[in-house]
Amino acid sequence: TLTILDCGIPEAALSKVFDRFYTTRADEGGQGLGLAIAQAIVLEHGGEISVKSTLGRGTTFMIRLPLIN
Repeated sequence: TLTILDCGIPEAALSKVFDRFYTTRADEGGQGLGLAIAQAIVLEHGGEISVKSTLGRGTTFMIRLPLIN
């Protein structure tokens, strides 16, 4: 379980962060839908979403969307 003081996502969890209903915060009311919904929205618009994380340093999510003229 991650606490508010934790920084970054453990490597074992990185492959699961976009899975529906995956949460490390069930005891806090987490549903595990936020990132799955964000990914669905980005993909629906022809984009990509990725995550990079270093435990103890932080996490970066990158969203790339196509430019439409």
